[in-house]
Amino acid sequence: MSNKTVLNVKIDKELKRQAQETAKALGLPISTIVSASLRDIVARRSITISDQPRIRPEVEAELLEMSRQFKAGTLDVSPVFETAEESFVWLDKELAIERKKSKK
Repeated sequence: MSNKTVLNVKIDKELKRQAQETAKALGLPISTIVSASLRDIVARRSITISDQPRIRPEVEAELLEMSRQFKAGTLDVSPVFETAEESFVWLDKELAIERKKSKK
């Protein structure tokens, strides 16, 4: 026997159409999107309704920590480049270092 149930809600026809189009573009059934949204509400025990985008608290905390490290001079950031080519050379070196670390 399935552990699933049916949830009936009344929503605006245009919102339903847009949600179905979005779900189709993502390759997901609308039920998966609704379930994911409900799981997020349950996990966070909150819901934010706003016309302005908000940064998730964990992302905000990470950005604040990076800001603190930068001000303290302990954040490892890239140098300033004069040309795009300089940035590519630097990035290639950094990637090579990371690859060596991941092989260990």
